[in-house]
Amino acid sequence: MVLTAFQQTEDYLASQRLLREQISQQQDVVQSAHRYLDVASARYRTGLDPYLNVFTAQTTLLANQQTVISLRVQQMSSSVQLIEALGGGWNVSQLPTERQVSAKLP
Repeated sequence: MVLTAFQQTEDYLASQRLLREQISQQQDVVQSAHRYLDVASARYRTGLDPYLNVFTAQTTLLANQQTVISLRVQQMSSSVQLIEALGGGWNVSQLPTERQVSAKLP
């Protein structure tokens, strides 16, 4: 049981590291897609390219942004699993109420 906990902890730590690297790389891809959209939009405005190129650039950007979101969800799930592997957890009674959360909002 203890060895399983150590193995799970090591696995989830490795998962965190890999996901952090993937998110960083994917954010670079998103930035490139933004630049591609800017270029495609400028070329469309000047009449050099059809709007299809802008549409394609927008689709590419959206797909890359969705990938970043998916990776972040995986990272959050991995964080919860890591906490659980370390023996942590939480109880619903320890969560803040809706009123407490809204009181902290600006």
